[in-house]
Amino acid sequence: MTYTPPEQPAQQPDPAGGYQPAGSAGGYQSYQPAGQAYGNYAVNTSTSKKLSMWGLILGISSIIIPIFLNAIAGAVLSGIGLAKEPAAKTMAIWGLVVSILGFIWNIVFWTIVIPLIIFAAIAASVGEINY
Repeated sequence: MTYTPPEQPAQQPDPAGGYQPAGSAGGYQSYQPAGQAYGNYAVNTSTSKKLSMWGLILGISSIIIPIFLNAIAGAVLSGIGLAKEPAAKTMAIWGLVVSILGFIWNIVFWTIVIPLIIFAAIAASVGEINY
């Protein structure tokens, strides 16, 4: 058994000279993916707000629970959300600002507040300090 390819429609002469492709002649249409037109090279932007929302949540949690990982992850997710989610630009900016403030609060908390609490606990267990 031999393979015989399907018949191709004849190429039509172009009035400007040359020939048109077979797919554009007659009632045939060339294939185009749904929702795209020729020459549409726009960046595929998302209407999702997930990255910006998680960046804001982690930024707020880095202030409530002072863990550096929350502040860093919040800043990264907010930065990515700012670049890829134009619909959530305000939320991404707030997430970035709150994450930076959370990072600063983490530095203050772990370098000043915790040592003061430890010092106060030691001083209370020893008794009154005489100067």
